Formats: sequence, C-alpha cells, structure tokens
Amino acid sequence: MSPRPSVAEVSDRALVLYALIRRASIEAVLEDGPEPQRLAQAERAKVETDRWLVRESLEGELTPVERTLFDGANGSWPHEAIADGLWRKESLGVLLWALEHVASLPPIDEEFEVEVLNQRIQSYGNESSFRASGRLRDDRELETAWHEADAWLAATEGRTGEDITLASISAERRRALSWLRDRDAGPA
Repeated sequence: MSPRPSVAEVSDRALVLYALIRRASIEAVLEDGPEPQRLAQAERAKVETDRWLVRESLEGELTPVERTLFDGANGSWPHEAIADGLWRKESLGVLLWALEHVASLPPIDEEFEVEVLNQRIQSYGNESSFRASGRLRDDRELETAWHEADAWLAATEGRTGEDITLASISAERRRALSWLRDRDAGPA
C-alpha cells in the first residue's frame, strides 16, 4: 500500500468534490428542461466555478472524467453523470469526517446532507482557512470505517429497490475510505 494522502491532498480533493456536486446539482435542474433563464444562471455559475478552480489551484486535482464534465457545456451531462455527481456527496462527507470537519459518519442507511457539508466548508470563510483547519484522523478510525463500508457494499452491491440507496452510500464511502488508506487507490 502507498502512503496515505496528506491533509493538503484531502482538503483539495474535498474542494473538488464540493465543486463537482454543485455542478451536478445545476445539471440536474437543467435536465428538466433548459429554460433560457436557467441556462443563463448556469452559465454564470460555470464561469465562476472555472475561475474558482484556477484561483484555488485545483485544476490539476481533477480526474480526466471530472475535467471533461467541468469543460462540458451546461446541460450536456448525461443522466448517469448527474446521478454519480450527486452521490459524490457521500465521498465528500467521508473526506470532511477524515479531516475532522464533521464529528461522525452518519449510519450507513442515512445520507449526508449536502447543505450540512456545504456549511462545513463555507464556515471557515475562505478556502485557505478551510485547508489550514483540517486534521487527519488516525489509521485505526479509517480502517474501522473502511471495513464497515466494505461489508455494506459486499452485502448490497447489485441490489435494486430500497437497497440501491444503501449500495450507493456504501460504494461512495468505500471509494473515499480506500483513497484515504492508499493514495494510489484512485481519488475519492
């Protein structure tokens, strides 16, 4: 196993996910029908997000898929990308928990609330303060959380109906925890 990511890497990844979830939320609204007013609002948000990614030196932290999605025109995301983007809130929540910005992980059958996650990031007033305030949890806590998410994923993977929510939560949490354990596992 490779070393764990640093506090700076986890903080930057959390900020990327924060932006990705916000863009996915806009794409979800546009999926209902690209009305001119909504498209104009989305375009202003896209320009601001692009500027923010540059200003915060986060462009290099994007995966190739994320880069393609951010570069895409408003209203161009496929439904699957929107759904995946919205589910990334579970990975973001895990990263904020790992940085001790969130006190505890919700039970596996409860989703993180996007508004709470946004508030945790925004409460520092700026990205520099957010980055400086994180402290990584110890290996034991990460291992315990990873084993729980892994067990739930194994129990729910491929399920449908009500179990699909549990499968999605556990998959995203396991993804984030796997990266927190080993930076080469693929970003959260």
